[in-house]
Formats: sequence, C-alpha cells, structure tokens
Amino acid sequence: MMQNKQKILVGLVILLAVALIAMLMLKNSVKQNTQAPKIDRTDAPKGTVVSGLPKDFLLDSSGQTESSYTIKYDTQNQYTASFKTDNSIKDQYSAYIAFFEKNKFEIVNKSEAAVVSSIYAKNATGEVNVVISRLEKDTQTTVTVSYLKK
Repeated sequence: MMQNKQKILVGLVILLAVALIAMLMLKNSVKQNTQAPKIDRTDAPKGTVVSGLPKDFLLDSSGQTESSYTIKYDTQNQYTASFKTDNSIKDQYSAYIAFFEKNKFEIVNKSEAAVVSSIYAKNATGEVNVVISRLEKDTQTTVTVSYLKK
C-alpha cells in the first residue's frame, strides 16, 4: 500500500514537471515569434526641420532647431522638431494655446507648470503634441513639437 502511494506521488511529480517544462517552452516560442515593430526614423540635418512638419507649428521663428526627424508608420507619419527659444515657458504656452484656438484645433489635454508645460491638440488632418520645458540649469526654453499626420 505504501509502495502504491509512492508510485502515485512520483507519477504526479513527473506529470507536474512535464507540464511546467511544456509551459516554459510555449512561453519562449511566443516571445521569439513576437517581434517589435520596426521604426523607420529619418533625421533632418542639424539646424533644419523635416519636410512634412507644417512650419506654422514652429511659433518662434528666431528659435534654433536642435533636432528634427520623421517616423514612418504603416498608415501615418510623425514629424518632430525640437528648438530652443529665449521666450519663457509661460509665453510659449500662451502662444500655442492661442495658435490652436485660432486654427480651430480641439485642445484635448493641457498642463501648465513652472518647469514643463504641454498641450495635446487635434483637428481633421492630424494630432499635435507640444512640450515646453526649461530646467534650472538651462538659459533657454526647449520646445518640442510632434505632429502625427493622418
């Protein structure tokens, strides 16, 4: 009787081990078959803005472009530019709010703070995200504008 219980116990342990190994193998095969989407990013030459980003989204024409790039997705393109300006966060934030309202964008989300402010707006042609920041050590404000064209 004791021998039968030991056999059953050994059988259950072996069955549990086989099930655990099978689950681990299945999990690994799913991870290997799942690939991250390829990001097709094209950077503009330093100091220039990629074509596709509407120039009127860059409100401070005296700002110095730090970087600009395009990311191509299957059905849409994202255009981004980052520039430095001498204007304050508050001034840039107010200018972008006025720009979006004047140009009939729906302001979906906005946040105004001392160090970082942001605005997310959209219209029929696309979506725009603006991040305005100035760290304590910075002498200029950084503005990053990303436009997802539909």
